[in-house]
Amino acid sequence: MNNEFALSRITLKPIKHRDCSALWAILSEPLVAQYNDYAMPLTRNDVKQLIQDDITGMYEGNTLRLGMYLLNTSTLIGCIGLYDVEEDTAWLGFELSPNYWGNGFMSEVLAFMLTNITAVVAQLGNESNITNLQAKVAVENTQSQQLLRRFKFTHVASEHWLYKF
Repeated sequence: MNNEFALSRITLKPIKHRDCSALWAILSEPLVAQYNDYAMPLTRNDVKQLIQDDITGMYEGNTLRLGMYLLNTSTLIGCIGLYDVEEDTAWLGFELSPNYWGNGFMSEVLAFMLTNITAVVAQLGNESNITNLQAKVAVENTQSQQLLRRFKFTHVASEHWLYKF
């Protein structure tokens, strides 16, 4: 099983412990942290545990956090993930370093995820047939809301968004 996906400008692959410092820098960035539900301030040990939880969830077949690495430099610029993967439903989460906002990276990655959801979920060894993808987006996070609207997610409630395959 191939655990990497090569897009036009990004490689997606499962997050690893060696990504701790880069992920900590992204998640600790105030422009990113203001919309996440992680307890702040976030320590490096918190991020190590977060990565360990993601790795455990991957082996358990219900979580997959993919690092977004620039194709030419292998620099981690963000993450996208599926959480609480069940029979037909999963939750989507994503973060992107503000240094890369406005360049279409998240659009490229989200388009890939939506088009290839079966192959992505297969990375978990999970037979789930995802028909509903949910996202929780802070009311103030208008950029992420615009992104989800562009990809035909429906605003269900205050912070709740839904995509139906």
